[in-house]
Amino acid sequence: MQVKIMVVVAVLLASAGARADDAAPATPAPASAGKSDAPAAKGEGEAATKEEVKALAEELRRLKLEMGLKDVEYASYAGMGPAASKVYFAPKGLSIGGYGELFYRNRLSGGPSDSDLYRVILYTGYRFTPKILFNAEIEYEHQHELSVEFAYLDFLLSDAVGVRVGNVLVPMGFLNELHEPPFFNGVFRPEVERNLIPSTWNENGLGVHGAVGPVRYKAYALVGLNGQSGDLSSGSWLRGARTGGGEAPAESFAGVASVGYARGPLDVAGSVYRGRAGQGAKDAEGTIRADVTLAEAHAQLAWRGLQLRGLYAMGWLDDAGRLSALQGGGLVLGSRTRGGYVEAAYDVLAVALPELGQSLSPFVRYEALDLHDRVPAGFARDAALDEKLWTAGLTYKPIPNVVVKADYQRTDTEADTTADQVNLGVGYVF
Repeated sequence: MQVKIMVVVAVLLASAGARADDAAPATPAPASAGKSDAPAAKGEGEAATKEEVKALAEELRRLKLEMGLKDVEYASYAGMGPAASKVYFAPKGLSIGGYGELFYRNRLSGGPSDSDLYRVILYTGYRFTPKILFNAEIEYEHQHELSVEFAYLDFLLSDAVGVRVGNVLVPMGFLNELHEPPFFNGVFRPEVERNLIPSTWNENGLGVHGAVGPVRYKAYALVGLNGQSGDLSSGSWLRGARTGGGEAPAESFAGVASVGYARGPLDVAGSVYRGRAGQGAKDAEGTIRADVTLAEAHAQLAWRGLQLRGLYAMGWLDDAGRLSALQGGGLVLGSRTRGGYVEAAYDVLAVALPELGQSLSPFVRYEALDLHDRVPAGFARDAALDEKLWTAGLTYKPIPNVVVKADYQRTDTEADTTADQVNLGVGYVF
């Protein structure tokens, strides 16, 4: 295929050279030459050359499409980020995208400052036919952690019904699916969408998705969380129980359903996850089921540079005491958790100087999060896990694909502890 394209390019160049020769001043014809024949021959030659170049250009375009080299539309598909959605707008073949982010954090109230090349991400997709495609996200974190964020096959039966199978993102909250840095305010994702909703959260499964008018939906059957994981901690609830679709037990299963509605500047959605996290774990009482329920609702209003967001979530974990005791080491998992946040941002450049094509959004976000809203009988509640967080800062985009961020963050807890930090970051998406 590559050789074929090279041949076509070479012919195009030769054709361009021929057209240049035609355009050069002609050598005067001998006096005996027919004056009426030369212009006619030249005109016919020019017409033939143009048609040939047009045909060759069309052949080159077709070959590029076959190899997936055509630029595709840059837009969001079914709630996913624009870079993650590129394959859905490709006519055929390979699509490549990605994103990355880098931060510096200065802990003002104690503790070392740090910096990290946080993420370098590659999206790869392949469209086999108009109805069948593959999509994947490969993540490289902290320059030493390599993982797959999603990798699935999609069978697009119609706009209303698609069948998805593989490693999928759990459709909960704002950021688990749309988590690219230019599309959220603040250097770091909200704590509620990191620890209560354990983003980025992906599991192996299958299900359906689609949209009917302004209503969109997703419903998946999934492998359940792994309550036996050694990565569990009191301060991040079930975040450490994510399997990520890698090698993990599959004795327990779960399901998730989400429904959203978008009309004009308003977008509202909600989702419910229900399943078991025991994965065959046993103690003196027998098998641990560890039923997990997580529910959330969120809404966004975006109008003339103003963006308002709100999210609220609650989680329940049965057998929290048994799972905590199984792990030992002082682990206390909340039997009930809850949290939410509200955020306001205003793009001053989009309103005042829209011709610049740039964005500058001051923002403020308030979060309340309690991962020990309730604890199992016989365990002590940790007041430090009842947090209130304020984040205020600026989000600047010189172009839509590149973002520069700065913010100040303050955390207060019911244990009368306070932490302050300043964060700086840059990100990109392509």
